[in-house]
Amino acid sequence: MIITKLEICHTKKTRVYIDEQFAFVVYPQDIRKYSLKENMELPETIYRQIMEETIIRRAKQKAMALLQKSDRTEKELSFKLKQAEYPQIAIDYAIEYVKNYNYIDDNRYLKQYISYKKRTKSMRVMEMELRQKGISKEQIQEQMEKEAVTDEIAIEKAIRKKIGQKEQLTFEEKQKIAGYLYRKGFTEKDIRTYLWNRFE
Repeated sequence: MIITKLEICHTKKTRVYIDEQFAFVVYPQDIRKYSLKENMELPETIYRQIMEETIIRRAKQKAMALLQKSDRTEKELSFKLKQAEYPQIAIDYAIEYVKNYNYIDDNRYLKQYISYKKRTKSMRVMEMELRQKGISKEQIQEQMEKEAVTDEIAIEKAIRKKIGQKEQLTFEEKQKIAGYLYRKGFTEKDIRTYLWNRFE
């Protein structure tokens, strides 16, 4: 293995390229510790040492720090570590590490999300957001069925937020609120039931 490039970033980090391929990110103290230089041959033993003692260790620490700020799904955590430029092998180790300590659990996240959001978000929006977080459609629908989730409370709250204490609405006001509700993911059927029919 040959270190073909050491690319210094504005954040004081340095991207290390091995055999023309991006390998990992290190800091100045790491460069000094391992005596890294461009065009040098990197022994397998030193490469393993860097990965195990520095890169993977920091990936685990980064994962823990991210989870301390907020609960995340496995997909979200993986994405954040990727953004921080950790190599996939370090990400895999970090994910496995936090899983072993039950710091991430997609099923637990799903239950907490639906329990907390079902009164303020439409089922459609909740499903879309959870799918983006890596939760399967089947898991989402199963949990919604278990909790007997409907859009009734959420749409009532959304309407009341818009109209305040009004008990009558003009046609134009209803059109405007209907557009708002539709963008929030509520169905046309529920919009008719809870808005148009109610404020005729």
